[in-house]
Amino acid sequence: MRKISSLALGLALAMGAAGGAAVVATPAAAQKAQKQKSLKLGRAVQSPLAEAQKLQEAGNLDAALAKINEAAAKAETPDEKFVIGQFTYNIAAAKKDDALLEKATRAMLESGSAPEDMKKPLMRNLAAFSLQRKDYAGALTQFKALAAAYPDDAEIVVSLAELYHANKQPAEAVTTLQKAIQTKKATNEAVPETWYKRMLAIAYDAKRMDLAVPASLDLVSAYPSADNWRDSLIIFRDTGKLDDQATLDLMRLMRAAGAMKGEADYYEYANSAYMKGLPGEAKAVIDEGIAKKMLNPGKQTFAELSRLSAGKVSADKASLPKLATQAKSAANGKLALGTADAYLGYADYAKAAELYQVALQKGGVEANVVNTRLGIALARSGQKDAAAAAFAKVSGEPRATIAKFWQAWLNQGA
Repeated sequence: MRKISSLALGLALAMGAAGGAAVVATPAAAQKAQKQKSLKLGRAVQSPLAEAQKLQEAGNLDAALAKINEAAAKAETPDEKFVIGQFTYNIAAAKKDDALLEKATRAMLESGSAPEDMKKPLMRNLAAFSLQRKDYAGALTQFKALAAAYPDDAEIVVSLAELYHANKQPAEAVTTLQKAIQTKKATNEAVPETWYKRMLAIAYDAKRMDLAVPASLDLVSAYPSADNWRDSLIIFRDTGKLDDQATLDLMRLMRAAGAMKGEADYYEYANSAYMKGLPGEAKAVIDEGIAKKMLNPGKQTFAELSRLSAGKVSADKASLPKLATQAKSAANGKLALGTADAYLGYADYAKAAELYQVALQKGGVEANVVNTRLGIALARSGQKDAAAAAFAKVSGEPRATIAKFWQAWLNQGA
């Protein structure tokens, strides 16, 4: 048996579809609606309904329902059909008969005479009955009608998205959540963080990275917490088929966003940097992990990596000026790229950016890699416009998405 999501279940409970009595058209609400709108009944309908009311007050519900059915057989006008639905609803509520409650709700709604302020709750209640019996397709149909009738009600649109998810339509669910977010934004109201997270969860559960990446970008753009950055980047790392170089650039972003947690993150990053000939970056990551108490300096694995990295930093750093000079006269941009990577690891972003530009000019290197790192160096040095221009030149996956994530970080005032 398929289970509905917790949000959709909460929706059903909120609409009253629990315990056998989904009450929206209560007697008090119905009486108020009647006062607002004068309802006209023919004598052929009025008489049996009057008898039904007396029988209900006496507690004879079955006899009252029989009289209501007698009136229903004679009903012709929208007003008569609405009032009969209302009477039926009251009997159904007293009997705790969900099938009859649904029939009465539908009769009131379809009568054409329901007051405007009752239409939305009546429509929601019909969806609740469908949810109660796990008829997700039926509930989806009801909420499509609701969303069409009340397109500016973001909460309804969110509920529609959940029903798309329950009906195994992730693309429609994500698209609908995006509409709900835009609807909320149009009213200058804060969009709940849970909506963004739900959008990402639906996409990720469906293994739809074409949906998950935009959802991740929306999440970190709206709520750039360390946890959201980490979750979004790890989802992409684990599903995006990244090579070692792309993974390194993603870990650089995770560090910049303050999203690294625990020894696994720090060790993976530091070890990757060290293995790629970047001892300065490896040592910086280890030192940061120790300072944030994420790494235990006494643990042999980290102590050894720290010792190896530190032992190479002095000579490596001293070699860079000569390499930078040689790179500018080299036949291609490979030496410039490697030297720029080293400067990036030492946080000398200006020198790194200069050499990445040399690498691009000389060619013979992967332009998407170089433009990604040029954007990183410029972003880290505060040159937002130039960084954005570099990121915009990155194409092809997974590099284009990595550039988009970096741009999202840059947009947050980095």
